[in-house]
Amino acid sequence: MTESERAKGDVRAMAANLTCPACGATDLDVCKYDSMMVLSKDTALFSLRCPQCGAKVSSVHGIPVQLREEVKFAAIEIGAGMGAGQ
Repeated sequence: MTESERAKGDVRAMAANLTCPACGATDLDVCKYDSMMVLSKDTALFSLRCPQCGAKVSSVHGIPVQLREEVKFAAIEIGAGMGAGQ
């Protein structure tokens, strides 16, 4: 892995937060999702509740590094592929 790829991974790991459109809270962590629909090997639709106001927030977001093994394992378990051969 090149330094540039490592830096991009670090940015993705740090950028796992969303902003609540209802109250403006900026600490919505996609790793604490209620549901996740994987769209590609590195992108998913996340749904979660705002810890401040309780609003339901959904967003297409890069899958954080810390969730990628979980996603890969789930894909293998259900035979979804998800580029496992790549």
